[in-house]
Amino acid sequence: MSEQTKSWCVYHAIHVRTPHQHIPKLVITGVPANAEVTKDMLERAGYLFEEFNIPWANHGLTPVDKDCPSDLIARLRAGDGEWLAYGELVKLANAPLEF
Repeated sequence: MSEQTKSWCVYHAIHVRTPHQHIPKLVITGVPANAEVTKDMLERAGYLFEEFNIPWANHGLTPVDKDCPSDLIARLRAGDGEWLAYGELVKLANAPLEF
């Protein structure tokens, strides 16, 4: 990852016991430093994150940086979760609707 790009992560937060767990669900790589990933963009691309049929319940969206929980970083280093390039996310989010 260069200084010109960063990664973002959607994670599932499990907080019923301690220590809390942060499980990566989707990692978006190659995000331009001046861009951000939004929930709207992810939903338009077809990604739905929910728990108990409640959208975004116990899920977070964050840039991957020094402020991320250490267990999330460890799981990202291990390659957990689905990985997607930012360019592909943009294509999916902007794709014409076909049913």
